[in-house]
Amino acid sequence: MAAEPLRSCVACRISRPKGELVRVHPGAGGRLSVDLGGGSGRGAYVCPRYVCLEQAVKRGEFARCLKTTVAPMTVETLEGLIRERVSRKVTALLGLARRARKVVSGAEAVDGAVKRHTARLILSAADASANSVAKSRSLAAQVGVAWMQAMGKEELGAALGGGPRACIAVMDTHFAGALISALDKIPVVVEAKEAARSDRRVKGDAEPRKGGGDPPWE
Repeated sequence: MAAEPLRSCVACRISRPKGELVRVHPGAGGRLSVDLGGGSGRGAYVCPRYVCLEQAVKRGEFARCLKTTVAPMTVETLEGLIRERVSRKVTALLGLARRARKVVSGAEAVDGAVKRHTARLILSAADASANSVAKSRSLAAQVGVAWMQAMGKEELGAALGGGPRACIAVMDTHFAGALISALDKIPVVVEAKEAARSDRRVKGDAEPRKGGGDPPWE
C-alpha cells in the first residue's frame, strides 16, 4: 500500500500525513471552509491544535497559502467549523456502522462486546454521568480497547436511529479507525491531545518530520 502523502502545517511547518491534518479551502463569498484532510483542489493544511489554528489565523497564513483574499475569521469561528465537520463525519460513520450491524449501545451490550473481544472502540457521550464514563473507560483500559469521549447522548442516539445513548461500542476495525481519525481533529491544546492519545492506547503513531517536506497546500 502506498504511503499517504505528506503536507506541512501552515503554522508549525511540521510535515504529517495529510489525513492527520485539517484542510482549509476557499468557500463561497471568500469565506473559508474545512474538511478533514481530504478533498481536491487548492487547500491549506493545519494541525488540529488550538495553538496552530491561532497562529495561522493571526499571521494570515490561509490567505497567503491559498493566494486569494479571504473574509476575516476568528480562531473561534475556525474551531467551530472543524467541530461541525467532525460531528457530521462521526454521525455519518455511526449511521453506516449501525446499518452494517457493527455497533452496539447500552452498558450491558458494550460489556458483552468487550467480553467477546469484538469491541474495537468504546465511545462515551460527552454529557454522560461521571460514573458511566469511569466504568466505560476502565473497561476499555482493562482489555486495551481504544476509548474516546465525544458528542452528546442525544447526538449519539440520533446517529444510531434511537433515543439517547451514554455509551456505545464499535465492532469493526475500519469504522473504529475512521472514527478515531475524525475525532482526533477536534482542536485541543497539545498537552490534552497527547494525554488523550495515551489514554486511547492508539498504536503506530509515527514521529512527525520537521522542516522542509511537502508544501502546506496543494
